[in-house]
Amino acid sequence: MYDKKYAVIDCENSGLFDFTKPADAEGQPRLASLGIVVLNEDLSIFSEAEFLICPEGWQMEPGATLVNGLTTEYLKGAGGPVEHALQFYSDLINQGYIVAAYNAQFDLKQMRAELRKKGMDDLFLKTPNVCLMRAATNVCKIPGKRGFKFPKLSEACEFFGLEPEPKPHNSLQGALRAVGVLRALAKLDAVPEAEVHKAKEKPVAIPPVPAAGAPAATEEAW
Repeated sequence: MYDKKYAVIDCENSGLFDFTKPADAEGQPRLASLGIVVLNEDLSIFSEAEFLICPEGWQMEPGATLVNGLTTEYLKGAGGPVEHALQFYSDLINQGYIVAAYNAQFDLKQMRAELRKKGMDDLFLKTPNVCLMRAATNVCKIPGKRGFKFPKLSEACEFFGLEPEPKPHNSLQGALRAVGVLRALAKLDAVPEAEVHKAKEKPVAIPPVPAAGAPAATEEAW
């Protein structure tokens, strides 16, 4: 029996983040869909949900559409208010769930951005989280330029014998694949303790090391 409660999430958004700027800065991408898989303490699935978001003054960028298949027109017809996704997510955190995600730095930044834009508590210091990508780095041991590289979700799925990601990428299917990675890491006792990671205190894995001249992350970039 595992003794922790996890909510595993995956975000699809409208474009690329600038990680040197705050999550809710002008021009940062917007949440297009949110997949959430809520787990029991034994890591079995309690519930799963996917929220498609109706755009409010923003559009999908072509590069993002190539990855996730979502278009502005489709989301306007099929999407709902972002508040529905934000409230579901916030309720889980307030109930004591640990957020796990594959590349949690990205997903949590996207959720902070939307919470702030709606004037809601961004829950930053209340959200202990686990980055499954970083946790998998020292298990998958894929050679990179400076030690082991962060494995793509598709690479981690292949390593752990999981079903490959569908294409185009889907937020619920991404969250379900991340659940598979979490379970595989748990069997190896390789799931790190959940923490709140500030921008200048990122979760650690064997490289990558920031390139020379790269801007240092600051608290303003949370």
